Amino acid sequence: MSAAGGRIDAGLDEWGSRLFNVSTETLPRPRSSKHVRLSSAKFVSTGGRLSTSQTRATYVRQTLQAMVRRTPQVVVKLVRAPKGMKGISNNLTYISRDGLLEIEDQDGQVIQGKEAVADLKAEWRDGGMPIAADSTMRDAFHLVLSMPTRTDPLSVQRAARDFAKQEFSGFQYAMVLHTFETDPDPHPSPHPHVHLTVKAAGLDGVRLNPRKVDLQRWREGFAEALREHGIEATTTSRLHRTSQERWTVRHLHEVSRKGETLERLKRTTRRHGQAQEVMRNYEQVMRTLARSDRGEDRQLAADLIRYLRESGRTLARERERGSDRER
Repeated sequence: MSAAGGRIDAGLDEWGSRLFNVSTETLPRPRSSKHVRLSSAKFVSTGGRLSTSQTRATYVRQTLQAMVRRTPQVVVKLVRAPKGMKGISNNLTYISRDGLLEIEDQDGQVIQGKEAVADLKAEWRDGGMPIAADSTMRDAFHLVLSMPTRTDPLSVQRAARDFAKQEFSGFQYAMVLHTFETDPDPHPSPHPHVHLTVKAAGLDGVRLNPRKVDLQRWREGFAEALREHGIEATTTSRLHRTSQERWTVRHLHEVSRKGETLERLKRTTRRHGQAQEVMRNYEQVMRTLARSDRGEDRQLAADLIRYLRESGRTLARERERGSDRER
């Protein structure tokens, strides 16, 4: 690799890793406290896969390319947490459609039918850390892992299974696949999705306490599991998918310099906090790509600018429609 190429990769590693929260370290779930915040693992763990600047730069390029190609986005939602055994019982009844759909637990066992679901509820109530009937605590977490219509449902289910085994080892959980064809609900969703309910207290007493960064890590993990099962998928937070800043690529006038440089034309709105930091990282990534000797890097910078511009217009239209409805 040339020295110039090394500098480009180093820039993408520095700014792209910040943008997508990439860490080179494996970040195991802490076990020292009875109450653990998963977000103490601030960055997305790559399990050592991205151990060099070059491999991390490649990861950043691939992630950006997936964005501009509008690769299907995974959806991982954290739904209202069940409290007490009454809440968990209602949740398991709901996701299994009162026993009509198969539940798969953390051991791969399949539970179906009202009696079998009742046995599972008793196991959750009495096994590991017992759960009182009524409680003010979040005794379980309910996730929904979803993909767009026409995604193969069995691949979604397999990916959800792999994701759950990786992320919630040592916890009791129940997962159910819902599809348009199999869901007995009168108005089933056209999107294949998996309901995943996880008991908050692990078998060793450690409690889950997820934060926003954990949710993003879960999205990343589910997307990676989908790709391993042949489903093209990517994930970015809403902050990454929207921009209201105008950008352009300006050709350099110096003959001795190759490539293009990035220029901000106008800031139309004020951004604060995390959103402002995301846009600063985007700016540095785009500047780095625009300085590259590689034509595909410069093209990616231009595609990314176009993507962010279009996303900003879409967001503006959504806000305008929302404002009109309020009137």
